[in-house]
Amino acid sequence: MFIKNLFLKIWIWRLFLINKNKLPTTSKIENPKMEYEVLSGAFIWEDEGLWGAKHSFASAFNYVIHHRMKLVVGPTNDVGFIHSKNFDKQIFKMAKKYFPNWIGFDKARCSYNPELADRMIRIRKVADWRLQKSLNEEY
Repeated sequence: MFIKNLFLKIWIWRLFLINKNKLPTTSKIENPKMEYEVLSGAFIWEDEGLWGAKHSFASAFNYVIHHRMKLVVGPTNDVGFIHSKNFDKQIFKMAKKYFPNWIGFDKARCSYNPELADRMIRIRKVADWRLQKSLNEEY
């Protein structure tokens, strides 16, 4: 597992280095829409520059946005994790180094918020239910 994590960290570090400071630092949208990102099990906002990003770069950010969601929903809500809690946190810190002014690191998007947490948890439950329903349907 250690070797796998090491290779993954190197791959992510390389993508972050190549794309350093290429994410938006301010929003041009008054009320940006938040959307559930199925692969990471987390949320992104439309003004964060990840919707139009290359697939590999956006995939590397899955760990970042998942850890960020854990910060928003708080420690009492179990939202699972992509790799491991520690790994996600390390990638989050690495991203902050390469994208320190990214709008996705805005305090309002990275701090515990009971209303936003409740909304995120409800959206995830519905998305999980829909996924299970579609997997269980017979064709």
